[in-house]
Amino acid sequence: LDIEYHGPETVCGSMYLAALRAGEEMALAMGDAESAAEYRRVFESGSRLSDAMLYDGEYYFQQVPEGVDAPYQYGPGCICDQVLGQWHARMYGLGDLYDPDHVRSALSSVFRYNFRDSFFDHHNPHRVYALNDDAGLLICTWPKGGRPRSSVTYAFECMIGFEYQVGAHLIYEGYLREGLSVCKAIRDRHDGLKRNPFNEFECGSHYARSMANYAYLLALSGFRYSAPDKTLHLDPVINRDDFRCFFSVEGAWGTIRHRLAPHGPVVTIELAEGELKLSKAIIGGIEMPVEIRTL
Repeated sequence: LDIEYHGPETVCGSMYLAALRAGEEMALAMGDAESAAEYRRVFESGSRLSDAMLYDGEYYFQQVPEGVDAPYQYGPGCICDQVLGQWHARMYGLGDLYDPDHVRSALSSVFRYNFRDSFFDHHNPHRVYALNDDAGLLICTWPKGGRPRSSVTYAFECMIGFEYQVGAHLIYEGYLREGLSVCKAIRDRHDGLKRNPFNEFECGSHYARSMANYAYLLALSGFRYSAPDKTLHLDPVINRDDFRCFFSVEGAWGTIRHRLAPHGPVVTIELAEGELKLSKAIIGGIEMPVEIRTL
């Protein structure tokens, strides 16, 4: 958000914890047990302290140091990016960064406090990405009061890339209806009548952060692939009887289909291009065979 946070918080903090977990996994893959152990030690300390210091019973807040009068902080606010790193960790299979019940509570709080069904009564002194009967998710709110005099920039806007991040993460944490509601709000705002359906603009046209919408494909499908382990994961949360989606990994792309047959689930991969190196497939948490076809 173009600012420098002062004091402990979980926007950057969760990204740091996700990076530590990624570093641990990479170190283990490279046979560097010493580095992996150090990353794990720092991660566990940071995770424990963050939950103890920055969770207020509903969501994670920023602990601004006493005496600091820096502008653009959010303090006790409910900021949409508060578990940003956990979103990444879900996509990459890095596990829980914080107490999973706290993460679910934090995300549900973001939806409860930051999502608007309309903007008729919303005062926004910044850029206008939603108005009138539009729906959208705000960057930050202060449901318990305490908004700093000069609060975090863009707090009263709803920017598409941030919304997609929260929406896809909601699905990962089991809030399917809420996650799809966020996506629908964005697409309804860009329906071809109100705004260009091919330009989900933020700070300029065709803004790259809007490509966070790809996370919806991953969240809805539960698709994940590890090249070092040659392992594929799939766990669709919609249309499980017959689910089909696009996938793209290092070296190959195509479609993957999950359908229920009389003898059980069947998973088929159709490669449009490349070679998929696969030694194991975990479907809905269970290892099972996968048929691979080349188009």
